[in-house]
Amino acid sequence: MKKSLLVLTDALPPAFAPRMAFLLDALSQKGYKITAFSIRQPGCCNLSTGNAIAHKFDYNPSFLRAIKLVAEACLGYKDRWFYHQIKPYIQGKAFDAVLCSTYDTFPLPTALKIAKQLHIPLIADLRDITEQFGTHYFKNRHPRAPWLGKWFASIKLNVRNNVIKQAQAVVSVSPWHVQFLREKVLDRVSGTSTGSVTDTKPNIHLIYNGYDAIKFHFKPISSNKFNIVYTGRLVDLAIQDPTLLFKALDQCLACQSLKKEDINLHFYTDNDSKQRIQQTLLPHPLLHPLIHYHNMVPAQQVPTLLWESSVVLVLSNKQTTDGPKGIMTTKFFEALGVEKPVLCVKSDEACLASAIAKTNAGIAATHVEEVKAFILEKYAQWQQNGYTHQNVVVAEKEKFSRQSMAQQFENAILSVL
Repeated sequence: MKKSLLVLTDALPPAFAPRMAFLLDALSQKGYKITAFSIRQPGCCNLSTGNAIAHKFDYNPSFLRAIKLVAEACLGYKDRWFYHQIKPYIQGKAFDAVLCSTYDTFPLPTALKIAKQLHIPLIADLRDITEQFGTHYFKNRHPRAPWLGKWFASIKLNVRNNVIKQAQAVVSVSPWHVQFLREKVLDRVSGTSTGSVTDTKPNIHLIYNGYDAIKFHFKPISSNKFNIVYTGRLVDLAIQDPTLLFKALDQCLACQSLKKEDINLHFYTDNDSKQRIQQTLLPHPLLHPLIHYHNMVPAQQVPTLLWESSVVLVLSNKQTTDGPKGIMTTKFFEALGVEKPVLCVKSDEACLASAIAKTNAGIAATHVEEVKAFILEKYAQWQQNGYTHQNVVVAEKEKFSRQSMAQQFENAILSVL
């Protein structure tokens, strides 16, 4: 018998959320009947794949941003608005479960409300959580009033925690996330809508972001330049620190271990990230002629960029109590998929570094000499072959495919039915 799945998420491709897009496609091909709802992002269109039909709504509240933030955080305005958009589409229809995927809190309250009304289980997928960023996040996002950011975050975290305690299953994206949620949020029994207490907790599942094995695979493409490529944003230097790379390249060029005419650094990113990179590059004038900035590209163009790269840059920083924790960027998984050398700076010395080591995907560096040795090794390979290839551990690599992810999601869904 086909399962009917209701999916609520904050965004769907082509703008964001490849995790959910792949899952919708994979489950629909397995015969699931899927109805999905999200907010429309600028330049996006509706998605219809097999049995998966997605509806996107324009969210443009007319009031000022400050009032909007208060209304969303304190009054649940956005979720109440979202529920009223969805309601006409689901009236009189039957669903087996609700799956809600978010990077923050919205639309978890909407998903819980619908799950209770329809008497069906809720699976909450947390792609990111606020706690992963550390205290620097609020200082840099709200430099004039970091307390304000913390206050808004605390309100939303209370809402998020209340919802996931009532979910039948919770999914997150790294071992740190799962451990944190299990110990800090789900360590107490769940409250029911009547205020009574049950003796059960949600099942919690680790499902990585992963790569699409159909799109991201090795392809030997020669290039006339040794290309170090970064695709994505640089959100905050406290979370993503490229300094080790710039210092290493500076030293290699100064001692002529690398020929500057051979090297290109390509950043496919947004304007805010570009400014952060330029600020970090100020002490390294030798590198300025080698840097090339590009606009961010659609997801379908990313495999080609990676195939043409010699080293794929993954930006991270050391995991600390006050700093980033458990962040495993999709950029790592995509580089792993195409089997290109991954240079992760700085190493998080935790989940990401462990995955890089287990898969032999490259290096998670902690000091300049490591970066220099890695770049010179891959530079020699490029000089000999015209391209680079990382000999990853295939059995470990395959564990991180989105195909494997889809099967794990299906297992999580079936576990609550």
